[in-house]
Amino acid sequence: MDFNFSSSQLALKAAAHEVGLRWRGEYAKWDAEDESPYDEVVASLRDAGLLGLTIPREYGGKGGDALDYAIVVEELIRTSRSWILGEGPFSTTGPGPSMILLSEDDRTRQKYLPSIVSGHIGCAIALTEPNHGSDLTDLETTAVPDGDHFIINGHKRFITGSPHNELYAVFARFDSIPGARGVGCVLVEKGTPGCEVLRGVRWFGCRGLPHGEVILTDCRIPKENVVRGAGHFRELMTGFNMERLHNSIYSLALAGIAYDEALAYVDNRTSFGKPIIQFQSVYHDLVDMYLAIESQRLLTWRAAATADQGVFPRVLEASLSKLNGSQMAPQVTLTATKLHGGDGVTVDFPVQTALRDAITALVAGGAPAVLKNSIAAQLYPHRRFSQA
Repeated sequence: MDFNFSSSQLALKAAAHEVGLRWRGEYAKWDAEDESPYDEVVASLRDAGLLGLTIPREYGGKGGDALDYAIVVEELIRTSRSWILGEGPFSTTGPGPSMILLSEDDRTRQKYLPSIVSGHIGCAIALTEPNHGSDLTDLETTAVPDGDHFIINGHKRFITGSPHNELYAVFARFDSIPGARGVGCVLVEKGTPGCEVLRGVRWFGCRGLPHGEVILTDCRIPKENVVRGAGHFRELMTGFNMERLHNSIYSLALAGIAYDEALAYVDNRTSFGKPIIQFQSVYHDLVDMYLAIESQRLLTWRAAATADQGVFPRVLEASLSKLNGSQMAPQVTLTATKLHGGDGVTVDFPVQTALRDAITALVAGGAPAVLKNSIAAQLYPHRRFSQA
């Protein structure tokens, strides 16, 4: 296996680095105010050619693969010190656009994907409900046929980018079929009558871009906006694996930010007459952090390399990478905070935002216990495990 980047991947990384540097230093303000110039950020990413990375060229995308995506998103977040820089690629390449690729009607792909990959509209995935978080099979949102349309009713929350995004891939239950067999996916445009988009609750981490809500009340959508109806849960989850890959990259980048900040701090600060980095406990901590980060990188790249058509990572590898990353990043960022001493718990150093963001990301894309259930089912298919 060759771990060297191709010339095109090196070019993508360089472009991501340049955009990241442009926005570096802004996140402290975005975090404090819980607002950011998101449209400007997306425009800078579009100008650099960093949107729609894995979407086929026939729809205006770059026609790349999930490893290209991993390289770009990590570099954007780690260089800018802001998770928000990864959201432009996410809303134009991640699980929302991936779901559209699963549509059985090419008219739907032609209708939405070109505008998405150009960055003129963003597509978010709307799955979590007030009464249902990681339990993807017990949704209350319903899709009921009505002539050439479907009527959607339900309430979704924790939708990163809402209300900024213009399109939502909504998971809903069809024909009152219980369990996973009844779950399908529909596309709902912002502004459709009966679709109310709210900012949602404020988080203590991952701030600067809302994680909003969508309330659907007798929302009427055309049949061609049904990506997949009942009986296609497994296929839909292949699209959702892009969400887990993104969270793997996110954890990798956050840990990288914490490592960079800790290294710079201990390399420049002295105590007891010598640089802090010369104390064995300190450089041992740095080595442990570096090892954790590089281990996560290998898991992330392996998950990306499994992606079918460059878009749909395999569930086992994506889940393993997401699980490890979500548990690794809080620990690495906590260690980095410790190495900053008293400065680490002030708002003056970027390490504290990395710590809060890493803790917030712990449950994004599936809580650890749920991921372990999924992984066990993949490892031991001859056994039947409760997913509860």
